[in-house]
Amino acid sequence: MSTSFKRTLGATLVGLAGAAGVQADNPIITERFSADPAALVHDGKVYLYVGHDEATVDGDFFVLKEWNIYSSTDLENWTLEGEVPRTIFEWADGDSAWAAQAVERDGKFYWYTTVRMPVPEEGDWQGGYTLGVAVSDDPVTGWKDALGKPLIDPNDTEPAPHMIEHSHSWDDIDPSVFIDHDGQAYLYWGNSHLYYAKLKDNMIEFDGEVHKVEFDMPGTFTEAPWVHEKDGKYYLTYAMNYPEELAYAMSDSPEGPWEYKGLLMDVLEDSGTSHQAILEYQGEDYFIYHTSALPTGGNFRRSVSMEFLEYNADGTIKKLTPTASGITHAAQALQSHADTDEYVRYGDGEETTLAELNAADHWQYKWHVEPLVEQGGNTVSFQPETRMGYYLVAQDGDVAIVEHDGTDEFARAATFERVDGLVGEGASFRSLENREHYLMVNGGVLTLGQPGSASERKAATFDVIPTE
Repeated sequence: MSTSFKRTLGATLVGLAGAAGVQADNPIITERFSADPAALVHDGKVYLYVGHDEATVDGDFFVLKEWNIYSSTDLENWTLEGEVPRTIFEWADGDSAWAAQAVERDGKFYWYTTVRMPVPEEGDWQGGYTLGVAVSDDPVTGWKDALGKPLIDPNDTEPAPHMIEHSHSWDDIDPSVFIDHDGQAYLYWGNSHLYYAKLKDNMIEFDGEVHKVEFDMPGTFTEAPWVHEKDGKYYLTYAMNYPEELAYAMSDSPEGPWEYKGLLMDVLEDSGTSHQAILEYQGEDYFIYHTSALPTGGNFRRSVSMEFLEYNADGTIKKLTPTASGITHAAQALQSHADTDEYVRYGDGEETTLAELNAADHWQYKWHVEPLVEQGGNTVSFQPETRMGYYLVAQDGDVAIVEHDGTDEFARAATFERVDGLVGEGASFRSLENREHYLMVNGGVLTLGQPGSASERKAATFDVIPTE
């Protein structure tokens, strides 16, 4: 292991976070399920617009009866400010409050949404998802249907071949609005096909024809377009393939042509969809997306998370890794006292091993350390940094990495009491459920045990080191 890589983990031993009131990092919304984020900055406050997933644990499709609006001034503490029902669009039907984005212009707010149109009583068209637009004088309250009808007739676009056999189309979804420096507003949307159109100054009508966008990419466009500008360059981020990866393209114009630049985020664990927003706030850039990381989450029970967004010197974007620590905490590494060259390492399965640091898979040595059960100010839980929703748990006299099932029993099994190191330095961790059992190293594997001898006490002692 190189000295330089050791330095990237940090060289100072620190205590573990665990005080009451510490906010969960990712997901940033934990009180309910949330999806398809979009963000707006107004008067120094960030407003986050999300769909509210309400499918049951065994549900097999999306159930979104409303959109939720949260606000924050620090991006760590979020307040639910509004719940807007899909029924503001009387011409729509179903629990179809799908992806949406709001923008401010000339003192008014315009909210472009996805909803479903009912199947007509007569005619060839069979119904489908389409775009609505609402308007208000406030970013949270007073939303009214601006048109009394869809912004676009689904018959005006051509569904992808795989939609034809269904009772509805869904190529007109996921609207994203962008206003350029010259004041021209654009709307982008689509599934399987990517569309855009200019908006008139009134923001509720198209100005000219609808364009279908095509460019070379190593896969197929799926959905979730989002356009933003940074230092004179235009960025189109979107979901590609299925299960969805997040990718991006760049251009010198909001009208293209677009050049594919690479992946932003790989397929998420336990979630087939991914949907992103880009936020610039107080001089920092952020990437907002949804996962399935809340307990009992899944494809139809998603949760919004956030990471820092970083650009390279040439304007390209650095690829992101979804993390449990997010933007507010530093991950930790657990260094063994039994062998100071070895650190606790997780993988894709349940087992946790000890290994020397490896720059190629450095993420597997990072842990998000926050308590699921707070007791006396000295409890901790260990969440693999890149496996949100999974925890190290005491299980059948051993330890394993398991997905949180939402029960109190799981929370206790995934919580450990931090005590002074059994060798007089460092820290040791005993199970909250069985205080005779400690985390310890045995044969290159992390396990539970009852340390008695000097060597066993050393094997049950760790240093906790901040990582970068």
